[in-house]
Amino acid sequence: MLLDSAISTLLGRRFTPFYVGIACIGATSAILLESRYTVAASCCTNTLSHETSFQIQTPPVTPQTLPPNPNEDRFPQPSPSPEPLPPNSDPPIQPPPTPPSPTAPNSPTIQIQKINVTGSTVFGFDLIDPIVQSLQGRILTLEQLRQVADTITQLYLDRGYITSRAILVDQVITNGIVEIRIFEGVLEDIHIEGNRRVNPNYIKSRLQLGAGIPLNTAQLEDQLRLLRADPSFENVEASLRAGTQIGKSILIVRVTEAKSLTGSVSTDNSSSYSVGSERVGVNLRYRNLTGYGDEISTSYSRSTTGGSNTVELGYRIPFNPKNGTIQLQMTLDSNRVTAQPFAQFGIKGKSESYEISVRQPLVRTPREELALSFGFNFRNGQTFLFDNIPTRFGIGPNEEGVSRTSVIKFGQDYLQRDTKGAWALRSLFSLGTGWFDATINPDPIPDGRFFSWLAQVQRVQILGQDNTLLVGADLQLTPNSLLPSQQFVIGGGQSLRGYRQNTRVGDNGLRFFLEDRITLERNAAGIPIFQLTPFFDAGWVWNHPDNPNLLPSQRFLAAIGVGIIWQPLPKLSLELDYGFPLVELKDRGTNAQDEGFYFNVRYQF
Repeated sequence: MLLDSAISTLLGRRFTPFYVGIACIGATSAILLESRYTVAASCCTNTLSHETSFQIQTPPVTPQTLPPNPNEDRFPQPSPSPEPLPPNSDPPIQPPPTPPSPTAPNSPTIQIQKINVTGSTVFGFDLIDPIVQSLQGRILTLEQLRQVADTITQLYLDRGYITSRAILVDQVITNGIVEIRIFEGVLEDIHIEGNRRVNPNYIKSRLQLGAGIPLNTAQLEDQLRLLRADPSFENVEASLRAGTQIGKSILIVRVTEAKSLTGSVSTDNSSSYSVGSERVGVNLRYRNLTGYGDEISTSYSRSTTGGSNTVELGYRIPFNPKNGTIQLQMTLDSNRVTAQPFAQFGIKGKSESYEISVRQPLVRTPREELALSFGFNFRNGQTFLFDNIPTRFGIGPNEEGVSRTSVIKFGQDYLQRDTKGAWALRSLFSLGTGWFDATINPDPIPDGRFFSWLAQVQRVQILGQDNTLLVGADLQLTPNSLLPSQQFVIGGGQSLRGYRQNTRVGDNGLRFFLEDRITLERNAAGIPIFQLTPFFDAGWVWNHPDNPNLLPSQRFLAAIGVGIIWQPLPKLSLELDYGFPLVELKDRGTNAQDEGFYFNVRYQF
């Protein structure tokens, strides 16, 4: 980090480096309160009602967690977590039973010359003609003609159009020409029950995406599953009832809303050692201020030594039924070196970050999602010596220790799920501009004008009922020398276990992780409550050749280890990791992080 060379000069001797968020002008100050991201259930299976309506109910899915990533907050908005689709063991949804057609005891026979099938917008002649051609030119009864209509109806049912019907309408048959009319199903109305804070139009607009003409069950179920995954709801059930006319249906949706106010308190040792590695934090979130799925969130974390204080405030609101969202985010950091013997020098730093972003899914189903995001981030920071003397640490900030960036972000993310696992791909292009008095220096000194690309890939693979493999990699590339706030970070419980937090930071970087989740105990609902997690982490950073800020010679790190995830109570989780370094660093310290121990305790409410 940039403070290393400054303190070396100040003391006139070598020392064990310590890595501080303030040196990065906020590069690592926005450290997440939680050491792992909890993956919320977002898919479901179907339950079939054998009455005249069908039910779509979504039982809870066993949650998985993924190793955290200190570079994650660089993306404009979060994307869905990669979790496998639950196995669909329920029977397929069946159409409401159709009353049997009355059959006359002495059904007359009719010479049929031609059968006209009208009203179909889904099937062409290639599917319907084989059903009717073999019967043309024959003598048929009314019952046989109704069977032809039933066969065409079954063609619709087999493809998920459960409310569409082919009917032998009342008619006068002349010249042996018979009409079978198709009434393709439409959704006449949507009735919402159980909502209190959520606006019914918010629910209807999403379900109408699956209410095409003709109505297709699979498309409707997809939207119901996505609605169930919405954090505004604990449960969603739906019934399809007959409407006022043939082919028309009414969808009855019963929702159970989730709590509007949620939060968590946590403690961990994932902060930088120089400002206090142990910290406590609180996170609050309030949903549906407007009734349209919006949420406001705030968090505060503080190291136990008082050296680090971080406040975050965010607001996100959907603006269309495909879950396009606008997000506003603010982060304020203040840091002070409390580690001895450097606390006496009054090394302090502060930073502020403001971001606005838009994320729009282009494809969104329970099985896959493809989205684009655009954002703009402004970050401003300053460092001080002896509490209030503006001081530059490293090469890049100005003489007053001020560093500013104004960054345009363009992100892409793709998620694909199957019953055996899930893939998650993310990409972020960042373009640093000179807007709003951003830091500008002559080449090759790092400044706010840059271009970088950050890519992530993750795979969750179910190996067995109690065994899930997590594997992933991150890569950052840039043709420029970067300010610390834009560099790639490895080291610590949030990226590369077995080493101190933020052990290495560089313009370019590569990180790889492999983790096996072995479930040893489950609760009555089948959710894992005790897991063993052997892992392997590795990472490498390197600077642009012209970057005047030098990196230590040891820039490749690797470690193996094991962790436990224990949930003794439904809302209480404890995590402990131990990583054994495979690369022994010359500048390794004696803190618990240096020994490879990381913990996280969190209580949700």
